Order: sequence, then structure tokens, then C-alpha cells
Amino acid sequence: MSGGRMDGEEDRARERAGHVVIGAGPAGAAAASALARAGIRPLVLDVGLRLEPGREALRARMAAGGPESWSRADLALARFRADGANGAGYKQQFGSDYAFRDDGVLALASAESERERVGARVSYALGGLSNVWGAGVLPYTDRDLRGWPLRAEDLRQGYEAVFSYVPHAGEHDELERRYPFVCEPQGPLLRSELGERLLSRLRARRAALARAGVHFGAARLAVRVGHPAPERGCAYCGHCLDGCPYDHIYSARQTITELSRAGAIEYRPGLHVERLHEREGGVEIEAAATDGGQGARIFAERAYLAAGALSSTFILQRSGLLAEEALLRDSQTLYLPCAWLGGAAADARERAYTLAQAFLVVEDERVSSEPVHVSLYTYNDGLAERARAARPLLSALLGPTLEAATRRIVVAICFLHSADSGAVRVRWEGGRRFRLCAVVGERTPLVLARLRRALTRALAPAGLLPLPPLAEVAPPGGGYHYGASLPMSADRAPGGADLLGRPQGSRRVHVVDSACLPAIPGGTITVTAMANAHRIADACAALPSD
Repeated sequence: MSGGRMDGEEDRARERAGHVVIGAGPAGAAAASALARAGIRPLVLDVGLRLEPGREALRARMAAGGPESWSRADLALARFRADGANGAGYKQQFGSDYAFRDDGVLALASAESERERVGARVSYALGGLSNVWGAGVLPYTDRDLRGWPLRAEDLRQGYEAVFSYVPHAGEHDELERRYPFVCEPQGPLLRSELGERLLSRLRARRAALARAGVHFGAARLAVRVGHPAPERGCAYCGHCLDGCPYDHIYSARQTITELSRAGAIEYRPGLHVERLHEREGGVEIEAAATDGGQGARIFAERAYLAAGALSSTFILQRSGLLAEEALLRDSQTLYLPCAWLGGAAADARERAYTLAQAFLVVEDERVSSEPVHVSLYTYNDGLAERARAARPLLSALLGPTLEAATRRIVVAICFLHSADSGAVRVRWEGGRRFRLCAVVGERTPLVLARLRRALTRALAPAGLLPLPPLAEVAPPGGGYHYGASLPMSADRAPGGADLLGRPQGSRRVHVVDSACLPAIPGGTITVTAMANAHRIADACAALPSD
């Protein structure tokens, strides 16, 4: 290529394709599914990292029997390890970091100062970050979408389509008043005993919590519910955070694999897409081979960018569709341990699931003009290990009593709206070099301080006492709820996209992951990103091909 043009030989070498989806995470799976439903067989390009063979063999051994058959050796291999660079909150699956592993193509640099440290990470795995997510699914309402060019009704069809293949554990309870179900859930998961007592205490204070603007209810999760277990649903083994051997926790990997096996899509791993160039009648896609071999040049009728908000931002910048310096909006995350007062502590021997047990939504103008989402987690057997990594001095002081202490801890993971949060500055430095640095939110410290006070007022009378000295604020991007680097708007403002995710000047490039969301509300993001991707792809399937 010279001066952005292809000579005749290169033009002949181009592969031609129809609709091409870039990325196989949740948004990519939703876009591919929508196209397949419309009778279009898309090509899905992906780096596609997978569990190492030894870890996959471990998973298969565990999946072959019930939890009572698992060996101590296999459990030790599968458990979370906070070693070296992994740190306290670095998620793994069956002891593997493959969901966050570099593919060796880009050179990413982070700011050196602690103040500018970022938590955002790229995932090159098949399924993306959905391999290690918290699995919360709470569709946005018009209150959450305030200021967006879309209303909840515009996303309803997308939500319904997504829940046709994403499992949905939930129950009709108090939370439904604020967040009505879009689709009927498959049924409730059986909470831990401590989780059940927690909700019972909240229900006893229902009126006082309502006056304080606190909505609550059972967590809604993308987890398969069914009997008998483990064949058809959760086996309550207590190892959700280490990876589910039975695949009962949804991953976009499942959807891509099923579509590929059915012949509804062509899935092509091993390619790192670098640039998009819109040409007459289509989009030229340049991709590097991750094994160092020959890359690919594909001329597509339409391209759907679903590489994950961070990777999609890189591709847009290298393609000239986004400025060389861009902001990735974040939902700032607070990890707030709370002491369980009175009553029995969690039983370490209990068979239970260990994802979020309950959701709270705080709508209190004294905290913020935007809702704050809180996921409540009770005991899991990796909590002591995480505590040692996050608070080594305190853990050392507690010594052998640490494990008993963690059984009286409920962890509140709080997500702020992006308007109250910091951001990640993404700077393209030329070639394959990018630099990330944090932008500290001006309002963030004040909102977090108000939130801690509000949660103490609301929860302490219910016997759940927040412990601010043990709280940890994740660096921007550290909660993995981020996007809005190319926000959609009705008028496609400069630096943004139209309602079909098209950057200014584009007709056939569609950003469909969270990079195109107008803002990042303080709630579960994945199912909305998927619904929006479905909406865009479904609309594009009906557009003329000329």
C-alpha cells in the first residue's frame, strides 16, 4: 500500500465478504446473532485466545462429575491466586489469566505515576471479558437512559432477543418496582444462608430504605437455573469466581461456538484487526496474524466493530475515525467491605453460589443526581486470599483469625455514573503504540464520601456496617464498566456516532460495543451493550446492499 491506496496486485489479493463482525465478546455475539436471525451469515474476526490445554483438561475433569468428586489437587489448581502482577482483583478462570493475556501485536504503555494509573484492560479471549464477569443483568430503564437519544422501549426488542439465549436467574420482588422485568426470568438461584438473612433484614426495613431512596432485591444473574444439577443448572459448588466447569455462567464464547457449529456464522480466530478504511461500496479491513504469519485484507459490505470498548477505540484511532487522543468514560468502582453484625457468620462448608446475592440502587440527591448501583457479595472461599493481597499488613495482624473474620464480611461493589467518575485517556502515539492514563473525576471523591455515609445510614440499622477504612477505589477502568469514546447522538456530533453507531463520514462502519454508548450509567452494562448491538445489526440487515 502506498499513500493509502492499493495497487492492482494488492487489490486482487483482497478477500471479499458480506457482513463482518470484529470481535467475539458479548456485543460481537449479539450482533452476529442478530444478523444470523435475519438470514445473513456474517464472518466473525477475532484474536480468540482460549484456556491453555492443561487448564481446559482441568475444567473437563471437574465437569465430568459433581462437586463431591473433585480432588483437592484440582481444586487447588482452579482456585484464585493473587500472585505477582495479578494483584488482589485480577480475575482468573481455572487459575488461568488467558482472559487478560496480551496477543503481542500492540505496544501498550500506562502512565508511570500512581495518580494516573488505569485499571482498564484489553481482552483478546474468545468471549472477551464475559469469561470472567460478575454476570449481573439488569436492563436500563428510562431513568438510567436520561440524556440518551434512545429510550428503554428502543432497546426492548434487543433485550428480548438477548434473553432468548442468555440465561436469566431472577425473582419477582421489591426490585421490580424500579426495574420491571423485560422477560420472565428462568427462576431464582438458591441464595447462601447469609444472603437470605441479608435480604430478610432489608425487607424488614423496606419503608425506611424507600424513604432513603434505596431500592433493593435479589441479584439478577446470567446463570442457568435448572434441575437436576449440574446437568441443567447451578450445582452450588461455591466456585463461581474461579470459573464454572459446567458453563452455567453465561459467556459470549457459548453463543459464538453454537452459531459456528450450526453454520450460522463463519468464525475466524487468530486475527488482530488494526484498521478500517471505508471505500466505495464497502469497508477494507486490515488484520495482523497473531502467530506472526500473513495477515488478512478483507473487503466487506459492512463492518461491525465489537472488539471491546478499549480495542475498538484503538482501531477507530488508527483508522482516522477518532482523534488521536480520546476519552473512555468509566463507571468508577468502589469496593466497600461491610461487617455482618449479630447472628451467625457464613458457614465455609455451605454449598452455595458466590456471585452477587443482592442488588441495591441508591437514588438519593444528597449523594448524586444519578443512580448508584451496588452489588452485595457474601462469603466465598477465595475472600481471605484476596484480603491478603489487598491488605497484607492487616491480614498479617489477623493471622489465623483472618479466615473467620472474612465469614462476617459482605462486600459491596458500588458503581457510579460516568458523570461522577474519572475516565481513561487513550493516546495513539503512532504505529502500534498507545498510551493510557487516568483522568481523575473532579466530583468523584465527594460523591464517594456521600455514598459511604448514605450506605452507613441505610445499612447499619439492618446490621450491615460499612467499613470505610478497608474500602478500595478502583482506578479508572478498574471495574470494567467503561465505554462512550464515540458516543451516539441523534445529530452525529463531531467525535461521535449516529444511532447506528456510524462515525462521522462513515456509512458502512458500525461501532456496536460499549464504545458507542452515550454514557455509562452506574449499573450492569453488558446486557445493555448486547441489546444495543442487536438493535444496530438488526437495523443494518434491512439496509440496501448498494
